[in-house]
Amino acid sequence: NRVVLAPLAGIGNWFVRLQAKRYGAGLAVSEMVSSFAIHYGNRKTHDELLTIDPRERDGGPVAIQLFGQDPEIMRSAASHVAGIGADIIDLNMGCPVPKVMKTGAGAALLSDPSAAVAVARAAVEGSGLPVTAKLRAEGVEVARRLVDEAGVAGITFHPRTIKVRHKGTPDYDLARSLVESLPVPVIVTGGMDGADHVRWVFEYTGCEAVMLARGSLGNPWLFEKVLGGRD
Repeated sequence: NRVVLAPLAGIGNWFVRLQAKRYGAGLAVSEMVSSFAIHYGNRKTHDELLTIDPRERDGGPVAIQLFGQDPEIMRSAASHVAGIGADIIDLNMGCPVPKVMKTGAGAALLSDPSAAVAVARAAVEGSGLPVTAKLRAEGVEVARRLVDEAGVAGITFHPRTIKVRHKGTPDYDLARSLVESLPVPVIVTGGMDGADHVRWVFEYTGCEAVMLARGSLGNPWLFEKVLGGRD
């Protein structure tokens, strides 16, 4: 279906994803995983962050989110993730946390479109899977290039700026404009708590799907509420 569990850093392990699937999520995305840690064989990353429980697949596809700024490292990591059975690779190009941005990864890639395209193209070529990219408000222009030049299959859009992080009201008008301008599916996320508001964002923006993040923490029943299966 069109209700997705967001990648939640430090939270979105296989069990959290499985809970979301149990209560109706049609797609779940892992917490972000370092492409460097995968490439260089970090044991904790391979043993914990890349675990996909077979029961997750009963509720729909599984996406693994990767981050990193080096195209060749990303190519290697994406190939490995495809090999362990992921259905989709999502690229984090929206994380505003300084320790991620200072490496040139996360939202820092939005200020270097050519680097963003190179990283995305490497993930597409390395994995052979559908690749999506998660962007923030500054990524509108980058989104078009990711689709046209890198072959990205979809965009997840959080219409808040890097500066405000998770504060303030998301710009759903900007999200609506992006949906209308791109030839690929757009998933909208950010600022959605109650089921009525989630459905409103879906209708107002015309997006392909909505992605629930902090609003679903401690409340996996939100997926069922959005889908009309629970009052």
